[in-house]
Amino acid sequence: MSVRYSPWRSPGLRPLAAALWLALSCRTSAALHFDPTMLSGDAGTVADLSRFESGGGQLPGRYDVDIMLNGSSVGHQAVRFVVPDDTDLRDSEGRVLITDDTGLIACLHVQDLASMGVNTAVFPVLSTLNDAVCVSPGRYIPQARATFDFQKMQLDLSIPQAAMVNRPQGWIPPEQWDEGISAAFLSGQFSGSENHGAYGNSRSQFLNLTSGVNLGAWRLRNNSTWTNNESSVSHQQHWQHISTLVQRSIIPWRSELTFGDDSTDGDVFDALPFRGAKLATNDSMYPDTQRGFAPTIHGTADSNAQVSISQGNNVIYRTFVAPGAFTINDLYPASTGGDLEVSVTEVDGRVHSFTVPYSSVPVLQREGHLRYALTVGRYRNSSDSYDAPAFMQGSLLWGLPHSVTLYGGTQLSGDYRSLALGAGMNMGDWGALSVDITQADSVLADSSRHQGRSVRFLYGRSLVSTGTTLQLAGYRFSTQGFHTLDETALKRMSGWTDDTLTVDVTGRPMEQNWINHYSLYNNKRDRLQARISQRLGDLGSLYLSGSRQTFWDGTAPTTSLQAGFSSAIGRVNYSLSYGYSHYSGQPQADRTLYLSLSLPLSNWFAGSVQDSHSVWTTYSMNQNSNGHVTQQVSVSGSALARDNISWSLAQGYGRQDGGGGDASLSYQGTYGNASAGYSYSRNYRQVRYGVAGSMVLHSDGLTFGQPLGTTNVLVAVPGAVGMPVENGTGVSTDWRGYAIVPYASMYRENRVALDVSQLDVDMDVDNTVSRVVPTRGALVRADFQAHTGARGLLSMTYRGKPLPFGTLVNGKGNGGSSGVVGDLGQVYLSGLQMRGVLTAQWGTGEDQQCTAHYTLPSVAEGQPIIRLTAECR
Repeated sequence: MSVRYSPWRSPGLRPLAAALWLALSCRTSAALHFDPTMLSGDAGTVADLSRFESGGGQLPGRYDVDIMLNGSSVGHQAVRFVVPDDTDLRDSEGRVLITDDTGLIACLHVQDLASMGVNTAVFPVLSTLNDAVCVSPGRYIPQARATFDFQKMQLDLSIPQAAMVNRPQGWIPPEQWDEGISAAFLSGQFSGSENHGAYGNSRSQFLNLTSGVNLGAWRLRNNSTWTNNESSVSHQQHWQHISTLVQRSIIPWRSELTFGDDSTDGDVFDALPFRGAKLATNDSMYPDTQRGFAPTIHGTADSNAQVSISQGNNVIYRTFVAPGAFTINDLYPASTGGDLEVSVTEVDGRVHSFTVPYSSVPVLQREGHLRYALTVGRYRNSSDSYDAPAFMQGSLLWGLPHSVTLYGGTQLSGDYRSLALGAGMNMGDWGALSVDITQADSVLADSSRHQGRSVRFLYGRSLVSTGTTLQLAGYRFSTQGFHTLDETALKRMSGWTDDTLTVDVTGRPMEQNWINHYSLYNNKRDRLQARISQRLGDLGSLYLSGSRQTFWDGTAPTTSLQAGFSSAIGRVNYSLSYGYSHYSGQPQADRTLYLSLSLPLSNWFAGSVQDSHSVWTTYSMNQNSNGHVTQQVSVSGSALARDNISWSLAQGYGRQDGGGGDASLSYQGTYGNASAGYSYSRNYRQVRYGVAGSMVLHSDGLTFGQPLGTTNVLVAVPGAVGMPVENGTGVSTDWRGYAIVPYASMYRENRVALDVSQLDVDMDVDNTVSRVVPTRGALVRADFQAHTGARGLLSMTYRGKPLPFGTLVNGKGNGGSSGVVGDLGQVYLSGLQMRGVLTAQWGTGEDQQCTAHYTLPSVAEGQPIIRLTAECR
C-alpha cells in the first residue's frame, strides 16, 4: 500500500508533517512511501529518504554496540551493519530472521560466532564460508534470530542452546584476553611518623617498592621494602628483598610459568616461599564459580595504631588506622596461601596480634578438571633464623564424576620427605567436605629424626536463603612426630624469628612480639579454624573468625578470635566487636572490646556545599587488655567534586593517657595519593605522613598515577586534559590525556568509562566506554578518540538553495564528525577545526553530492556554539 499526503509547502508546517508521518509509520505494519513533497513542493529539496521508509530505518555503517547472547552480555565492540539481501531476511521455511526495523544486519563472521560460544563445528556450511563473509545467524542456524536496538546501541542474538558450546556462567573466550602493551613501571608506598614522647623522641619510615617490565606475555617483577627506625635505644635501617620473578601465562594450559621468587600453592601442603621454578594451574583463568577467595581482615585499635600484615615473615602490608574497628579488604598477599599474621601496634607501645587463616576452602575440582603444580627450588625466608634447603614439591587434583575429587602430593628435601593423599566431595545442601592425610619424615636442627602423620578436615557451606556463609572451617590433628618442611629449615630448636628493637611513641622500649616466637620442642597437636558470616535480616549482620592451636606438651594453646555485630536503628549505625589473641608462652592474652555509634550529618546541610559529600559523627569506646577505657568523638567526611579528599577530626579521653585528639587528611589525585595526620596526648605528640604513586613508561611517554595493582589499565585520550574516569576516585587524565586505572580484574571484563560531564566546550569524545579483558599482570590500553574543535550550526546551500532535508554531511580533517541536515539546510557538527572541508550527499547521483570549504571566525574558540553559512559546490 502506498500512502501519500498533500504537499504542505509552508516551512512552519514541515516539522508537523514529519511528526505526523512518523506517527503513522509507527502505527501501521503496511509498507510506507515517504512523499518528499509533504515537506516541499520541490522534491529536489529533499534527500533520498527511502532507507527510512520502514519507520526505524537506519544508515548502514560501523556502530559501537553491546552484544547480548541469549540475554547475557558477551562484549562491547564496533560492528559493521550492512543492507541485507533477500536470503538474509527469511530462512528456507519463510520465517523472518531479522526482527527489528532498522533495515540492517550485523556483519558477523564465523570466528565471531565461535568466540561467543556458538558450536560452529556442527554446522558444516559455516566451515566453507570465507572469513570475510557476513553471516546472518538465522540463515545457517535453525531458529536463530538477530535484533538491533538502535536506540540502545544493542545487538541481541538469540541462538538455541543446542547450537552452543556448553560453558560455565561467566565464561570469557581466551581469544578476548588481552596480554597488554609493553611497558616499564615503578609503584610505591611510603609512610612514616615523627614521635615526641615523654621518654624520648623516635622516628620510623617504611617504603614498599614494586617495579616491573611487561614484554608481550612476559612479566618481570621486583618487590622490596625499606625500613628505618631511629630512637635513643637503637638505629636500625635495612632493605629487605621480598621477591624477584619472571612470569608468563600459558593460556592453552590455563597455567602460569614462574622463575625466581614465589610461593607454592596452599591446597595440599602449607604454602612455602621459594626461589626456583614453578609451573602451576592458575584458577584466575576460570570463571568466578570455579575460583577461590581472598580474606577480609577485621580488627580493632585503641588508638591511632600501626597495622602490619606479614606472610612467611615478610611484611606485605603496613598502614595507620584510626581508633576503633578497621577493615582491610584491598590486600594483595605475596603468595596465594599461608596464614596472615596481623600486628596492631598502639601509640603507647602495646602490640596485640592475631592470625587470619588463609588456606584453601574444601579441595574440590569440577568433573574432568585437572589442577597441578610442580615446584623445584630452594626454601626462601627473609629471617636469619632459617637455612635455604633445596626441595621439590608436586601436587595434583583430579575432578571425578559424582562431585568427587581425588588429590595428593609430595615434598622431597635432604632432611624432609612427605606424602599426602586426600579426597573431597560436594554434598549439595550439606556443603562441601575434603579430608586428607600427610605422612612426614623429618630431621630437625638438633639432628633428631621424627616421623608422624597429620589428618586435615576442611568444610565449606553457604546458605543464601538464611544469609549464612561458612567460608572456611578446618581441623587438623597431628601425631607427636609430625613436622612441616619449613620447620626443618630452622637453624635452632627455639627462638625468635625477628628480634628487632623498637620503641613506642612515648620513647619506651617495646616488648618483642610473641607472634615471632617458636619452639620445635612444643609439637603441634590439633588446630581448629573457622570463618563465618551471618546476615540477620533487618537486625544486622554478624561475623566470626578464629583459630585455636594446641600442643603435645600440654602448654597453653594459641588462640585467636575476632567477632563483630553491626546494625542500625533509624539513621544511627552501630557496631560491637571483640578481639582475643593469646600465643603459647605469652604471659597475658590480648583482649579488645569496641563499641561505635555513627550518625550521618549530610542531610543537615541541605542547600549548602555539603549536599554531595558524606559527613559523619561517631562516638566510640575501647577497652583494652588492662581494662583501660578510652572514649572518643569524631567527625569525618569528604571534600572536592569527586570526593578526592577524606578528612577526620577526633577528641577523646582515657584514664591512662588523659585527653587526646587526632586530625587526619588524605588525598587521591591524578598523580598519586598523599596523607597526613597529627595526634597528641599528655605523654606524646605524633606527626604521620604518607605518599603513594606510580610511574609507567610506555610507547607514548611517561605517565604518573596512583599506586598500581597486580593488573592495570592505561587510559589514552590524547589531547583530553583532566578528564575524570568513572569509578576511580581521583583518577583523571594528565596534561597529555593519559591516566592509570589500578586494580583491574584479571581474565574478567573491565568497564572503563569516561566522565564527559566535565568536557570542555570545544571537545567531544566519540565513544565514552571501553571494555578490556586483561591477563594477569598486564597493562592493557583503553583507547578513546577525542575531537578538539568548535561546535557549529551550519546553514549550507547548494546552487543558491538550502541543502535537501535529510542530507548526510561528513567532515574531513575534523575527526570524522557527521550530521544530518534538518530544516532550511541546517546541520549541527562538532569537533570543527578553524578551517576544513565538508562533504554532503543526498542521493546516489553525481549531481546529488557536493563539497564545501569553511573558515571559522577567530572568536570561535571557547564559544558553546558557532553559527555560520557554507556554500557547497
